[in-house]
Amino acid sequence: ASTIHRGIGLVHFPTTLLAQVDAAISHKQAVNAPHGKNLVGAYYAPLSIIVDPDVLQTLQDWLLPDGFGEIVKHALCQDTDVLLKLLDDHDGPMTDADFLERVTRRTIELKCEVIDVDPKEKREAIVLIYGHELAHAIETVSHRPGSLCCLSHGQAVAIGCVVSARVSVALGCCDSSVVDRTISLCQKYHLPTQVPPDQSIDAIMRALRKTKVYTSEGCQFALLERVGRLFNVDAEYHLPVADDIIRQATLETMAPVGTVILGVGSSGFLRRKTVSRNDLLEAADKNEPGAGWTLEGNAPHAC
Repeated sequence: ASTIHRGIGLVHFPTTLLAQVDAAISHKQAVNAPHGKNLVGAYYAPLSIIVDPDVLQTLQDWLLPDGFGEIVKHALCQDTDVLLKLLDDHDGPMTDADFLERVTRRTIELKCEVIDVDPKEKREAIVLIYGHELAHAIETVSHRPGSLCCLSHGQAVAIGCVVSARVSVALGCCDSSVVDRTISLCQKYHLPTQVPPDQSIDAIMRALRKTKVYTSEGCQFALLERVGRLFNVDAEYHLPVADDIIRQATLETMAPVGTVILGVGSSGFLRRKTVSRNDLLEAADKNEPGAGWTLEGNAPHAC
């Protein structure tokens, strides 16, 4: 829409939870490229955004946790009074229509608050990229040929939030309770909290270098001071982090060998509830470097 005839009218009508709380609520439009996510795009505001929570009742169940990855991010970074309390207090199914409408509305309000005052995400809106620094890299690696766990965006964001919390602890920005809080909240909404064990830490670090947050000073991170508040230095919320700290935090988040994480991304073993040994061996028998596990014994930590 932003390029045809140098711009045509654009209306967003999101029909998944992830789109309703995040992707459609934006003036940033982008498409993925072979080397990573959102590498080609433009700033182009839609004329209207129409959100109808009733359509969420038509979704397959795996699509709801995908959207909660972004909702959890906002709760951890931005709003302990309303959104985090809604998530903590809810003890019913995720499909509850009233609950979905309330968390969707509140998440949209939170995102609009920051993009209205900071459309280029330099100050207040840095909250939006929390957890995404590693999420985009992990998501990209999970979509490689032979992957046993192809992650959706929301799943990758949840894992990225855990890594970002560990980076925050390593730098002394917050205490370890933030990591525990992140993991427990993600698990409540059926989100993974560990990097799939068939991913290579070296592949993740290579993918990280192709994201927009990687600079000559290091990867720029949003960090937590505590749940509900970002850490800042003289009102600067986007802070460089050395590769060795990122690598260690990611290693601490890697799942043990043999862990099966149910990925719901757009390729790989889609939404399988079990993965057999034959699946492992078949995925391992690939010619592409780093595309699968070796055939000898159990799967190694790095493929």
